[in-house]
Amino acid sequence: MEYPDPPTHLPPALVVTLPADTSVWRIHSAARGGADLNPTPRPRVRTGGRFDSLDGSYGYLYAGDSPAAAVAETLCRNLPVDQSPRLIPRIQIRGRVLSELRTTRPVRVIDLTGTGAARLNAGVWLTKCDPSGYLATRRWAAAVLAADPGIDGVQYRPRHDENNLAWMLTDAPGITAHPALEPVGGVVPLDSADGHYLLGALLAAHNAALAP
Repeated sequence: MEYPDPPTHLPPALVVTLPADTSVWRIHSAARGGADLNPTPRPRVRTGGRFDSLDGSYGYLYAGDSPAAAVAETLCRNLPVDQSPRLIPRIQIRGRVLSELRTTRPVRVIDLTGTGAARLNAGVWLTKCDPSGYLATRRWAAAVLAADPGIDGVQYRPRHDENNLAWMLTDAPGITAHPALEPVGGVVPLDSADGHYLLGALLAAHNAALAP
């Protein structure tokens, strides 16, 4: 499917604010800190996430409003919907942890939920397409961020979970950790007894499970 490029001049976006002291959750590599930004350019379509930087012009990270949102967006977003049960390969949790972080200041984001994408002249595909559309969604993310240089990122709903919120937050190249986020407590290794217990409940909502 072909997706449109963003217009040269975007209509005004809806901006919402996460208050200071808001809890967010991330699944990430144990080799990285919970607030660490990813500086990797993603110019290829099936490598990386929906709103990654195409050219390295910003560092990025993804978070959700709950462990359920982090699981939906990280482990379940590309699961096929035409099979049952839906199995998560064990390699996808190896070396990964679940972290809770807290915002240290108000965080301003472009809202892509509800009518947020439509008011920018985009469709629901912007947050719901499969990875084949990621070059387009990354172009749109770059345009949205460029239109409001003071913005911290975008807000959307995970592809397969309309009940929760997710965010892609950014900062300038060369910034290691996002300055508006601080870790809260320890982490839960996903490939551990505690991690398996947590994932069992969260994956069940997706009719999914860890592969044997």
